[in-house]
Amino acid sequence: MAHRLIVSFVVAALGASFMSTSGLIASESNKIFTLPVLVTFGLLVGLTYLVGSAYGAIFGEYYFYGDEGRDSYLIRKAPAGMTRETGIAEMKRSRKVGAIPPVYPNGWFAVLRSEELKKMETKYVHALGLHLAVFRGESGKVYITDAYCPHLGANLAIGGKVKGECIECPFHGWTYRGDDGKCVKIGYAEKVPDFVKVDTHQCHEIAGYICLWFHAEKEEPSWFPLQDVEAKMSTMGKVGFFEAYVECHVQDIIENGGDIPHLNVVHGPQIYDKHYTGTFEVHETKKHIGITASSFVRKDSKNIWSYFSPEYKKQKREIYQEQHGPGLCFVDFGKELLVIANTPVGPLRQKLTYVLYSPFTKGLKNAIVNKLRLYFSFLALQGDFVIWANKTYLSKPQYVKEDSPTVAHRRWFSQFYTEHSPRYNPPDPLQW
Repeated sequence: MAHRLIVSFVVAALGASFMSTSGLIASESNKIFTLPVLVTFGLLVGLTYLVGSAYGAIFGEYYFYGDEGRDSYLIRKAPAGMTRETGIAEMKRSRKVGAIPPVYPNGWFAVLRSEELKKMETKYVHALGLHLAVFRGESGKVYITDAYCPHLGANLAIGGKVKGECIECPFHGWTYRGDDGKCVKIGYAEKVPDFVKVDTHQCHEIAGYICLWFHAEKEEPSWFPLQDVEAKMSTMGKVGFFEAYVECHVQDIIENGGDIPHLNVVHGPQIYDKHYTGTFEVHETKKHIGITASSFVRKDSKNIWSYFSPEYKKQKREIYQEQHGPGLCFVDFGKELLVIANTPVGPLRQKLTYVLYSPFTKGLKNAIVNKLRLYFSFLALQGDFVIWANKTYLSKPQYVKEDSPTVAHRRWFSQFYTEHSPRYNPPDPLQW
C-alpha cells in the first residue's frame, strides 16, 4: 500500500508539472504551488492510486484468510452475554472429541510456503509438537533445526542471523550448521566442544512448499511427495492462495478424500446444483498415495457462472485427486490445479493452505475468472469447515455398503500411524 501511494505521488507530481508547464492548467510563472496546480495534483494522486489498486486487485496475486468464528462456528457477531471470542472458545470447550487416533501421523508436512522464506531469512514455526527454526541459507537451500539453542534456550529463529549455511543464536552468538546442526563457532570460547549441536529435521522443498519429514520412530523418509506435480505447475501461472485454521483431528480432513457420499450433501447444492459420483483407491506401486476420482453432473441446464467460463457450461466435469500421505495433496480439475497442504499445528488444530494454479492467466477475463474459481473453492470448503470443527470421532461408525470408499480410506490412512505415534485423549469437558 505504501509503495503504491509513493508511486501515485510521483506520477501525480510529474503529471501536474507537465500540465502546468505546457499550459494545460493556469499558473503564475513565478509560483509553483498555485491552487489549480495543487487541485490537479490532488486529483491525479487519487486517480493514480485508484487505477493502481484496481489493476493490482484484478491482475495481482489473490489471497485471503479464513475467519474461524464465521467459517467453523457460524458466529458472525458476539452471542448474547459474551464476546465473539468467548463464544468461539465456548464452542471449542463444549465439543466431544471422541476416541481419536494418534494426533501426529508419519509423513511429509508443509511448514511454510516457499515464498514466505527469503534468502538469509529465518522463521519460527510450531507444528507436530515441535518448535522449529526454518531458515534459507546463502545458497538458497532451506534448513530446519530445533528452535531453541542448547546453550541457554534462546529461540534461534527470533532474532537469529543466517551466516552462510548456518544459523547464529541471537543470545551468545553460538553458530550451528544447517545440515547436521553441529556448532561451528562460539565467539568467546577457545574451543567448540564436539558434543554441542542442535537437532535437525529432514527438509524437502517442492511444489511451492517447504516440507518437514515427521516420523514417530525416527525413520528416514521412505518416499517423497508431489514429485510429478511440479512439471504440470511449470506450465501454469499462480492465481493465489487462501489459508485457514480448523479445530479438528488431522484425519477428519483427509478422510474427505474417501467420503464420496458427503459430496452430494455438502457440496452438491453449492454455487449451482450438481450430483457427484466417485471412487477411492490406493496407488498400485506407491502405497502412500490415495487416489480419488470423482465427477459431477450439473442438474440445471444454465447457470450464471456458465457465462464466465466455458468450463461451467459443461454438463459433466471430471476431478482427479491424489493424497500424498497425511499432509499434502493436489486436485486436478482438468485445467486448473489446486495444491493443498494440511499441517497439524496442535493436537486438534490444523493449518490448511490452498494454492490455485491455472494455464490461463493473461487477459482481463482470465484474471477475473481465476479469482472467482479460487473464491468458489473457499466457499466449497466452508461447508467442510463447520463439519470438521464440530464433529466427534467415531472409531466404529455404523456404515452402509455405499460407504465402502470411506472404509477403504481409513484402512489406507492407518499405515501412517506406528507404535509411538503421539496420542492425545482429552477428558469430556461436560463431565464433572
